[in-house]
Amino acid sequence: MEPQRILMLTHSVYARDIRVRRYAEYLIQDGYLVDIICLASEDETSQSKDHRISVYPLPMTRRRREKLGHLVDWGMSFFFMFWIVNKLSFKHRYDLIHVHNMPDVLVFCAFFQRLRGVPVILNIHDAMPELTQSKLGIGPDHLIVKVQRALEKLSVRFSNHVVTATETFKNNLLKRGIPGNKITVITNFPDERLFNSRKALRTRNDKDGQFILLYVGTVAFRYGLQIAVSALPTLREKIPGIKLQVFTKIRGEGKAFTDCIQLSINLGVQDIFEVNDPVPLEKMPFIMANADIGIYPALKDCHMDNALSLKIPEMVNMELPIVASRLAVLEHLYGNDSIAFAESGNVDEFSMKIIELYEDPAKRLLYAANAVTKGSKMLWRDQYPIYRKLVEQLVST
Repeated sequence: MEPQRILMLTHSVYARDIRVRRYAEYLIQDGYLVDIICLASEDETSQSKDHRISVYPLPMTRRRREKLGHLVDWGMSFFFMFWIVNKLSFKHRYDLIHVHNMPDVLVFCAFFQRLRGVPVILNIHDAMPELTQSKLGIGPDHLIVKVQRALEKLSVRFSNHVVTATETFKNNLLKRGIPGNKITVITNFPDERLFNSRKALRTRNDKDGQFILLYVGTVAFRYGLQIAVSALPTLREKIPGIKLQVFTKIRGEGKAFTDCIQLSINLGVQDIFEVNDPVPLEKMPFIMANADIGIYPALKDCHMDNALSLKIPEMVNMELPIVASRLAVLEHLYGNDSIAFAESGNVDEFSMKIIELYEDPAKRLLYAANAVTKGSKMLWRDQYPIYRKLVEQLVST
């Protein structure tokens, strides 16, 4: 009997998107075959080494574009994905199609397959109406947000089931009229196969004269990297060997990133602001293990207050002490004894928290240990069975 086959769509580079990869890699261990339609990697290398996962990259890669350019980018992705979905469907009979947002409307790439009875999952990693407010700095009654809510509603109605990342995201969907039995929460917890051992991977000598702050991921204004750069002059005075090490999610992160580079030049701290291109996912645990403090200076708003960045639980798993903005989602999951919180947007308080942890190594260890204790109950191995059960239910109907 031929194994069941699942098709996934994502507007990301599959090889670097652990959210999508862990779904696929766990599914093949359960006997499924998985096809992935995604963006091409910048160096055009193969994105899967396992014959049970077939990757079909679009003739375009990830770019940080603004406003109309962003819509054009999504439109091109939709066109290519729609074409490839239907081309592959002549070759394979898919038992389920799993679409990862953003944007939500990618589910309509599976229009004809849905008509033929193939179940479709929409995975809302980020709620588009709230994210749009956060990105554009607009209110909930703005026309653009209303359009996003309408598109979300249509996309959810088209799908058989919705997976989302937090209880808050689910509650927002419920308030917008989505029935609760159509929503499953699968939280953004780390894959412990990769993120599991700081001691084994740490190669730096703690007395090597460096003190590394680590920022990983998207660089956009709402993520607050500019707060960390603004803190560097004060930190340099108090912490010998300080360095802010940044590993971006994509090459060419856009205006917010170039603004941070210019800010570092204006403040005279460009020599301690280290910028790195994206790295293979497998290298990230090593990078985290060799930093001293992980930072997440996100700016609090209707989206960022409730969106769990996967980098936080990954850094927790790597026993890396964290200084982060005081966000509701982090307070709920970890509390004041596990993360050193600073008020969102407050450069002075952010600096103070880092200096405090630098001066008290025992406190750094305590924060990290407390976070690990809580994080031991927040692992992907405990979330995957929820997804597997959902897949089994949908493919059997």
